[in-house]
Amino acid sequence: MDVSSLISTLSINDTCSNISNFAANVNGHRTEFVIGTFTNQNLIIATQFEKLYSLYSVSVDHTENGICTVEPIYSVHQLFGKDNIYGEAAARFITKELNIRKQLLIFLSLKDYSRNTVKSIAEAIKNYSSDKDVIIGPPGSGKTTYCGKVYDFYKDKLNRKVEVVNLDPANENMNYNPAIDVMKLVTVEDVMDSLNLGPNGALMYCMEYLEENFDWLLSQLVQIKNSYLIFDMPGQVELYTHHNSIKNIFGKLEKIGYHLCAVHMVDSHYCSDPAKFISTLLLSLSTMMQIGLPHVNVLSKADLLKKNSDKLDFNIDFYTDVLNLDYLLDLLDDGPLTKKYKKLNAALIELIQDYSLVCFILLDVKSEKSLLNLKSAVDKANGYIYGSGEERSIQALLSCAVGSRTESERYDTDFF
Repeated sequence: MDVSSLISTLSINDTCSNISNFAANVNGHRTEFVIGTFTNQNLIIATQFEKLYSLYSVSVDHTENGICTVEPIYSVHQLFGKDNIYGEAAARFITKELNIRKQLLIFLSLKDYSRNTVKSIAEAIKNYSSDKDVIIGPPGSGKTTYCGKVYDFYKDKLNRKVEVVNLDPANENMNYNPAIDVMKLVTVEDVMDSLNLGPNGALMYCMEYLEENFDWLLSQLVQIKNSYLIFDMPGQVELYTHHNSIKNIFGKLEKIGYHLCAVHMVDSHYCSDPAKFISTLLLSLSTMMQIGLPHVNVLSKADLLKKNSDKLDFNIDFYTDVLNLDYLLDLLDDGPLTKKYKKLNAALIELIQDYSLVCFILLDVKSEKSLLNLKSAVDKANGYIYGSGEERSIQALLSCAVGSRTESERYDTDFF
């Protein structure tokens, strides 16, 4: 199926964040699927024939007369194909079952439209659309703490079916119970003892060993295939800037249909030193280029940043939005140790600004508002489809009232 040609034919001018296709056996019939996530709409194709017969547009309305409804209202319109009331009902059922909140274009070409078949179609899409956050960042940036906090937040507050996977072979102090633990396969301590390697070399060996034994990881993931997964990753910087094992592991996961998003955490105290902040920007940019995943950069420990805001040279939005870095260059030139590197500093700043890829989201793991803000950014990045009941949980958290706005607009992201 030529998906690019199809999208061109439909004149979808929206920005695409993710398109994937797969095949599954649905009640004894081979069924081909295409799932597309765009900024303002979704696309689903489910066909058991070589041709596409019926296209439906499903609009989702969360309000009635300006007041939030407990259940959204689904309006289905057939755009082309033979009139089929069962097809319209199937399009509405699939949209509701997947809890899709944006406009949906859905092609349905099925041999029968029984409830069992349509439900199996929805289940096949759910099973395939498995989203994962990979939590990366330097040691001490708060990765493991975040994994534990966001696990509780997703599970208890949002009713999201979620599990944490530990892929750090040196992570002995976890504040969560991992569904999968790489330390059952290999540990840094064992490698150091058996191969006489230092901690950094042992960690690299462990990730290479995991890459070689990817089937072990895959066999573990199959057991939790219907869950939203959070990967707690090791913190060694070299693994993400120029070593290929983790990149290759991510690539293998994507090839089998996993939607990944890298959440790159950096300690916000680096904002207090211009030289450290520049190095943080370079690290984030290098990681984004090397890993090649949808990326959300995070300044962690925002509560401490608030307490020490008087030590910052600029307002916090200067650091989160990465504004004109020439102001940082002026500060670097004033330092006795850095002014002799004026040309180098200028070249580094020019490099960062030329790419213009790095910006940050603040995170305070003690704040539900902060966790919800980051959740919104990550869900957009990985194209997550809400699980059943989750939108209602979010509405309860936000105390939605008359004149509701979109989820990402309903709360103030300013922690100060």
